[in-house]
Amino acid sequence: MGPDSIPIYLLPPVEIVAEAPPPERVAEIRRQWAAFQRLRRNVHLVYPLAKEAARIVREVDNERARLGKKSRDYKAYSRRLKKELFDKYEPILREMTVTQGILLIKLIHRETGVDAYSLIKDYLGGLQATFWQGVARLYGSDLKLTYDPAHEPLIEAIIEEIETGKSADWVLDVYEVPIE
Repeated sequence: MGPDSIPIYLLPPVEIVAEAPPPERVAEIRRQWAAFQRLRRNVHLVYPLAKEAARIVREVDNERARLGKKSRDYKAYSRRLKKELFDKYEPILREMTVTQGILLIKLIHRETGVDAYSLIKDYLGGLQATFWQGVARLYGSDLKLTYDPAHEPLIEAIIEEIETGKSADWVLDVYEVPIE
């Protein structure tokens, strides 16, 4: 062997065998993946509504500050806006599932910093807030739900995906993609 030689070694063949996960694990992965995809679809559906709600809250607050909460002009503006909002959003809200409604309540809190019950109470009054809280309770929800990003990492990841346009790749590490 000279200085320009390359040593060659023959290694014995190695057989690599991957062990298939048990069927129960595959089924669990599929259930988790399906649940995540449902959550993702629901966030994509309701997040724009939560953003719109936050925009409307800012607009109403600006009008209230400009006109004064007790002024006749503000009351007329408030009645007109309430009618417009009911006409525009009632059909959409009626078609929502309970899960989407709960998610919307949480995302409204995320966007405004105030729970839905307090918003309704502030803008429509305590009687209306109590009525809508009763309706929410009837369907298994609660208008006083709040959003905590630390307890909702998947929702945060989906929102980040929506806002940045980039996929939240870490989710794929949490949920193994089911084998087709």
